[in-house]
Amino acid sequence: MSRGKTIVKGAFILTLANLVTRIMGFVYRIFMSKALGTHGMGVFQLIMPIYTLVFSLCASGLATVVSNCTAARKAEGGAGRIVRAAVGVSVVLSFFAGAVVFFFADEISANVLHEPSTFLALRIISLCFPFMCAGAVLRGYFYGMQKMAVPAASQVLEQTIRITLVWALCDKMLARGLNYACAMAVMGMACGEIGSFLFTLAVFMPHKKALSKYKSLSHKEALYIVLSMSLPLTLNRGTGSALSTLEHILIPQRLALHGMTNEQAVSLFGGMCGMAAPLVMFPCSLLTALAAAIMPAISEFHAQKNKAGAAKALDRSLLFTAVLSIFACGIFITFPERICLAVYGRDDIAYILRLLGFICPFLYTQVIMSAALNGINLQLYIFKLGMLGFVISLSAVYFLIPKYGIHAYIAGWAVSAIISNRLCAYKLEKEIGEFGVNAADTVKCVLSAALVCLCARLAVKDVQNGLVPLIFISGISCGAYFLLLEILGLRLERIAGGV
Repeated sequence: MSRGKTIVKGAFILTLANLVTRIMGFVYRIFMSKALGTHGMGVFQLIMPIYTLVFSLCASGLATVVSNCTAARKAEGGAGRIVRAAVGVSVVLSFFAGAVVFFFADEISANVLHEPSTFLALRIISLCFPFMCAGAVLRGYFYGMQKMAVPAASQVLEQTIRITLVWALCDKMLARGLNYACAMAVMGMACGEIGSFLFTLAVFMPHKKALSKYKSLSHKEALYIVLSMSLPLTLNRGTGSALSTLEHILIPQRLALHGMTNEQAVSLFGGMCGMAAPLVMFPCSLLTALAAAIMPAISEFHAQKNKAGAAKALDRSLLFTAVLSIFACGIFITFPERICLAVYGRDDIAYILRLLGFICPFLYTQVIMSAALNGINLQLYIFKLGMLGFVISLSAVYFLIPKYGIHAYIAGWAVSAIISNRLCAYKLEKEIGEFGVNAADTVKCVLSAALVCLCARLAVKDVQNGLVPLIFISGISCGAYFLLLEILGLRLERIAGGV
C-alpha cells in the first residue's frame, strides 16, 4: 500500500473511532449535565486540569517521541528499546505524581482548587495515573507503525467502561451529595483508563517479541534519545498544562470580581468549559485523527529530506481543516439555541456557544499546525509559542475578566490562536517551503457556508427544536455545503484526499 493510502486509511480509522467516542462522550456529558447541573459540571471541570497536567508531564511528550521514533526507525530498528525506555520513565513519573495527589488531596482541594468537594475525586483519579500514562506511550508505538486500529479500539473501550460504570453508580452517588457525584464521574474515568491500558498492553506483547530482534540501540542510547527528545516537548506541554490549570482556577475567582456570586461564577465556568467548549470542539475529532496520522508521516518525510512530500501532506490537511472549520463556524453561529436545547435541554449557554463559534477556524487550524511542528521535531519552538499564548490568555483572565466578564476570556483565546497560527506558518515555511490553502478556496468555503446557513435559518424557522430535527438540519446543510463547493470548483477528491 502506498504511503498516502496508508495515512488516509489510518486517518479514516481514527476518525471513525473519534466520532464513535465523541458521540458516546456526548451522551455521557448530556447525562452528567442534567444530573449535576452547571454548578456540578463546574466543580467537575476543576478536577480535569489536574488530570491533564499529570498526563502532560508524564506521558504526552513521551508518547509523541515514541510515535516519531517508531516511524523514523522502521527500517533500521531500535524502536523496541525506545518504547521500553519511554514506558519506564512514564511509569516512574506518574507513580510519583499519583502519590502526591493522593496524599495531598485535602490541601489541593481546599487551597488550590478552592473547592473542598473535590477531595474524594482527586484521590480516586490519582490511582489511575500510571495506567493512563503507560497506555498513552504504548499507543504512541501503534501510531508510529500506522496501526491505527489499536488506539482506535482502546478509545472506544475506555469510553464504554466509563459510561457503563457511571450509569450503574449514578443514582447511589447523587443521593450522597456533590462530592460523591464528582467522585462517581472520575471513578468512571479511572476504570476506563485502566481497561484501555490492559487492552493496549495485551495487543503490544506479540510486537514486543518481534522488536526484541532489533538491537541497533543500547539501553543507554535509547534512554538518552527518549529523554533528550521528550524533555522540551514535556516542558512545553507540562508548563502549558500548569498555566491552563492556573487559568481554570482563576476564571471563577475573576468572574466573582465581575459581580457574580461564587456559585454563579462556577456555574458560568462549568457552562463554558463543560458544555459549550466541548460542543465547539466536537467536530475537531476529525482533525485530531488526521493530526495523529499526519505527524509520523511528516516525521518520515522530514527524515528522508522530502520537503515536497511534507508540504503536500500539510496542504491537503489544511484544506480539509478549512472546509470543516468554516462550516462548523457557520452552524454554531446560526443555530446556537437549537444546538443547546437539543443537546442539554437548556439555552442559557447559547450566547457562549455563538461566541466560541467565531473562533473555530483558528482553534481547528492549531491542531494541524502543532502536529506538523511536532513531526519535524520543533518542540522548542512549540514551547515558545505555547508560552506566548498563555501570557495572552492569562492576561485576559486576570486583567480583563473583572471588567468585561467571560467575553474577555474568549477574546484572549482568539487572539492567542491567531498569533500562534501565524507564527507556526512562518516557521514551517522556512523548514518545508511554501504551503497553505489558497485565498480562492477559502472564499469558496466562506461563501458556501454563509449561503447554506442563511437558507437553513430561514427554512427551519418554524421547525420544532429537538435532537432529531437538529441532526436532519445539519445533515441537509452539510450536503448542500459540499454540493456548492463542487459547483464552485472545489472538488471533493481534493478535500477527502487528506494527505
